[in-house]
Amino acid sequence: MANKNNKKKQQTGGLQEAKLSVEEKQAVKTEKLKQKEKAEKKGRPIWIVRVFIALFVRFPRWVARLTRETFGELKKVRWPTLAKTIAQTGVVLGVVIIFSLIIFAMDRGLGELYGLLIGGAAR
Repeated sequence: MANKNNKKKQQTGGLQEAKLSVEEKQAVKTEKLKQKEKAEKKGRPIWIVRVFIALFVRFPRWVARLTRETFGELKKVRWPTLAKTIAQTGVVLGVVIIFSLIIFAMDRGLGELYGLLIGGAAR
């Protein structure tokens, strides 16, 4: 019997502690609201301060971090040699010229075919 009573006390004590933590959370929330109201009463709206911090503190830090990371990544890049770059550029130009000729030929051929179809229907 004594063990059951002790267990019940422990269980209810745990619930009371949980309730206290919820009550403490509510107290913290109300305190934050009071501080916010005090700041607004001083004539210094919170949103202006947040915008100021975002523009003049966080944004420059973000840009600086991004720049550092970018240069760090560029140091890791293995750049191709001049000969390899010229060779790859030649391949790209060759493929572009070939596809341009194919598209030109298809356009010219389909244009002639269209002219024959439309010219034959008008006669």
